[in-house]
This record gives sequence, C-alpha cells and structure tokens, in this order.
Amino acid sequence: MARTNVHRLRVAFSDCDPAQIVFFANYFKWFDTSFAELMGACGVPSWRETAAQNGIIGAPLVDAQATFRNSATYGEDLEVESWVEHWGRKSFVVRHIVRRDETVLCMGREVRIFAVQDPDDPLRIKAVPIPEDIRALCS
Repeated sequence: MARTNVHRLRVAFSDCDPAQIVFFANYFKWFDTSFAELMGACGVPSWRETAAQNGIIGAPLVDAQATFRNSATYGEDLEVESWVEHWGRKSFVVRHIVRRDETVLCMGREVRIFAVQDPDDPLRIKAVPIPEDIRALCS
C-alpha cells in the first residue's frame, strides 16, 4: 500500500476570489505543497541533497488535473491527502483529495518525473528513470 500524507491548511482571505470562494488555481498550489510534504514524510531528501547525490534537481509536473465538487471559503480548515498512485519507468502519478471535514471539495491528479539537467543543453532538463530508493521510501 502506498504511503499517504495529510497536509492541513486554513483558507486565507487572499485565497478567495470576489465571490469569496477559493480561486481554482490555489488548489494546484496546495497540491504542489502537499506533494513536497509527502516526499518529506516518506523520507525523500531535499532536492538540494538529491542534486548533490545523483543530480536529481526535482520532480516537475508534466500533467495536472482537478475535479471540483464543493466550494470552500476563507477561515475554513482543509486537509489535502496525497499519495503516489502509480509508478512508471520515468513518470509517476500523484493523487490528492481535498476535504473539509468529511466533505470532498476537490480531487487532483498530477503526473511528475524526476529531472536532471540535460547534459547536452544546460538550459533544459530531462527525465530519468525513477530511483528505486525513492520508490521504496514512498511505497
């Protein structure tokens, strides 16, 4: 079974649009934060450490999706539950569920890769096979 992590947050007034509901892009920001917290909870070293150890500079997105079910407003406490749903050879799928108590507000899906600087073009990155040690930490 995949390891999960729960990121807790309080919706700020600045997270909301003029209708006083969370602006949709903030869910993607919270997904990104929740992914970083998931990696930390699994024991994955910081990207600075992985860059020094094996050249991995991060885990950028290659696809992101969300389904919105209910709205939230400022002052509410939310939880974002996150886990790696699937490991491929070079990419992996992260799932997120945002809840207010038992109410599901949003479900998200991210496809990510582990990246290194492209040795042929230092202004670019390239995907590398998923490191087995990271996969093991998150499984």
